[in-house]
Amino acid sequence: MILFFLLIVMPIVEIFLLIQGAIAFGVVPVILLTIGTAALGTFLIKRQGLKALQELRADMGEGRPPVGSVVDGAALLVAAPLLMTPGFVTDGFGFLLLVPFVRREAARMALRRLKKMHANGQVVIHTRRGGF
Repeated sequence: MILFFLLIVMPIVEIFLLIQGAIAFGVVPVILLTIGTAALGTFLIKRQGLKALQELRADMGEGRPPVGSVVDGAALLVAAPLLMTPGFVTDGFGFLLLVPFVRREAARMALRRLKKMHANGQVVIHTRRGGF
């Protein structure tokens, strides 16, 4: 159901909103806004990605598990294509993932959902004992 929504419904919604935006504000402003959000998103992703990499290196250097920086990096990997995809909804979700509090809360929600699915037997988690 989620895949159907992402592949069929979301593009239709995005196209509809782009057309409505073009009717309301004009074609050129909508195109410039779309290009502008992609450029701004690229700049912010690069900046926050480098920061997450620095935090990862610092955590690893000090022997701490790099949980926060890995979560940040994963969220940025999701945010990047959302910001590069033309559309207002995907840009909105992409920019939300650039807010540290939002992406950490999204990670907590995903972990809770994964734990619930694991408890219900919907997901099997295999672990290796003794390291690699």
